[in-house]
Amino acid sequence: MEILLEAGYYGYIMMGLDVAGSAVTFFIFSLAEIIFILIPLLIFKLQKKDLRYEFRHRIVPNDQLKRKISLRIMDVFIGIGIGFGFYFLGSLITTLNRTIIILWKGEDYYQSASAGSVNTTPPPPPPDPLIIWSLIVIGVILFFTTVALSEEFCFRGVIMKEIGHKSKFWAVIISGAVFMLYHVFPGIVPWSTFLTFWAYYFIFGVLLALITIYRKGDLIIPIIAHGTLNSIIWVIRYIRYLP
Repeated sequence: MEILLEAGYYGYIMMGLDVAGSAVTFFIFSLAEIIFILIPLLIFKLQKKDLRYEFRHRIVPNDQLKRKISLRIMDVFIGIGIGFGFYFLGSLITTLNRTIIILWKGEDYYQSASAGSVNTTPPPPPPDPLIIWSLIVIGVILFFTTVALSEEFCFRGVIMKEIGHKSKFWAVIISGAVFMLYHVFPGIVPWSTFLTFWAYYFIFGVLLALITIYRKGDLIIPIIAHGTLNSIIWVIRYIRYLP
């Protein structure tokens, strides 16, 4: 998932790893997430598996292929609805988390932890509506076609499903933990940042895994929900710059 913790919305001061020195840099970073598809496919190739089948099957299992178009359209709307729900849930979790950390460690600790987060907020765009709308549209497209698709394929479609052959419980926990570590990996971010925000990402990783299990391995709803959440934050971030 594109970093769920967004400075533009929650008002944090990001001073950690910067992947958004400009909108172009951030777009390149987003495109690079295709590696979460390429690496599993490389492993499947070494195992002499059918790559086309593995890619499709891990997104839409065989027993879901004949799902009616009307039901697929419904899946899209359900995914969008869940994405909006995630947005408000994320705000609630963030507020609660902030309160707990400040009561436990103090305001300075929380600000330091926030400052160590990965910066995914590009600088303000030029005051040109065409540029702003272009950034909005490109960002939304990338969130669905690269970020959400790639991360869901890897974390839910590969890691969770492979572990799920032995234990669905551990599949949910481990895939959620790996998803969390990708977003706040100790060493990439300070320990204070990890200790402050790990639960946030773990919760969303577990929720997306549970949705996948409920949908019997079908990733359409998780991908749409994931992309919608990121897109909402992105649009809110840039819409304010419109004259």
